[in-house]
Amino acid sequence: MSKSTNESINWADSVQRARLIERVGVQEYNRFLAKHRQESIIDVVNGHAIRPEPSRFGTVYMVGDTGTGFTTLEAAKRDASALPKGRDTKI
Repeated sequence: MSKSTNESINWADSVQRARLIERVGVQEYNRFLAKHRQESIIDVVNGHAIRPEPSRFGTVYMVGDTGTGFTTLEAAKRDASALPKGRDTKI
């Protein structure tokens, strides 16, 4: 898979993700997904990467690997700052 194909996938589209898995296999898909997640980090607060994720409610700002998301970036940063120190590093 070329770099441009990876950049053009709509990660919010489950059908596109499924097709990508079928095309490149699980291991390569996981590599592409990890790269996408790393590239989508917009801030790191207290060791927690914050990244926007599309949802049925609009954009949600996810805090690290906590599974917690917020409707505003400011709320995500507040939450991250109150958590125990995470392992994520600056972008």
